[in-house]
Amino acid sequence: GKCTFQISPGAFFQTNTEGAEVLYNIVVERIKEVTKDPKDTLLLDVCCGTGTIGLTCLKEEVVGKLVGVDISEPAIKDAEINATKNGYTEPSTTRFIASAAEKILPETMKDLPRHVPIVAVVDPARDGLHNAVIKSLRANEGIQRLVYVSCNPTATLVRDAGMLCSPPTKKYPGRPFKPTMSQPVDMFPLTKHCEMVMTFDRMSEEEFEKSTTE
Repeated sequence: GKCTFQISPGAFFQTNTEGAEVLYNIVVERIKEVTKDPKDTLLLDVCCGTGTIGLTCLKEEVVGKLVGVDISEPAIKDAEINATKNGYTEPSTTRFIASAAEKILPETMKDLPRHVPIVAVVDPARDGLHNAVIKSLRANEGIQRLVYVSCNPTATLVRDAGMLCSPPTKKYPGRPFKPTMSQPVDMFPLTKHCEMVMTFDRMSEEEFEKSTTE
C-alpha cells in the first residue's frame, strides 16, 4: 500500500503480506462508510500492534487522528517509528500506548476529546477481547462503528459479539451494538483457518427502545 513499516523481531505482523493488504483495505472501506468528516474523526485502535491498520487509515485519509493501544512494548516502539516514517510526527495526530488494553482503556477513554466522531478497530489475539475492554467500548456511546478483525471467528469472535450486542447490564452498560456486515479473508490458503472482519454499528435510540418493548 502507501505506507512503509518497520517490524521488529518481537512484534507481530501478518506473514501473508498481500492478504494483509486486502484485509486492511476492507477495514478502510468499513470506516470510510461512516466518516462524514474524516479530518475530525478519531480512530481508536485496540491491539494495534505496529500501528499498521491505524496508519493505513490515516494515509487513506478516512480518519484524521489515531490512538493505538497494545500490550507489546516492541510493537509500540515500532508503531511510533512507523508513524514518523509515514509523515505523522505530531502528538495531536498519533498517540501509541504500551499497556494491556484492559488496564489502560478506561483511562484512555476519559482522555479522548469530546464531541469528536470516534470509530474503533479491534484486532485481538486468538483469546479475543478482555471483558473490561468490551465494557469500555460499550460504555462510550460516541463510538458509532466498531470493526472487529478476528483470527478466531468461530470461538472468541462469537463470544465477544454476544457481549457487544446484548442488552445493557451493570457489567456492560451503554446501548448495544448490532452486527451489520461480515467479510472473511483467506489469509491462510489451503488451511481451515481464515480471518474475519465483522462490522458492528451502535443501535440508535429508536432501535434500542423498539427492541426493549417488543
